[in-house]
Amino acid sequence: MPPRRELIPEMICQFNTLKSPKFESGTDPMVCEEWLQRMENLFEIMECPGRFKGHIGAYQFEKEAEFWWGTVKHRVGEPVLT
Repeated sequence: MPPRRELIPEMICQFNTLKSPKFESGTDPMVCEEWLQRMENLFEIMECPGRFKGHIGAYQFEKEAEFWWGTVKHRVGEPVLT
């Protein structure tokens, strides 16, 4: 059975209890790489389904990163959940 949209809030609550990292933005590729690695580690611990990773990752964006995502998500298309 595919993951359902109703599970996203539950996954976010679990994710937040793990002290998930926020991402604001920046030009240093190492900062981005470190954030991605921390996120992947948390996804692995949670056994997070791949279909949720994009939604939960975007939830961690703040400031410039959140603004950027708001401008590009319609062009790249968000994952469709059933």
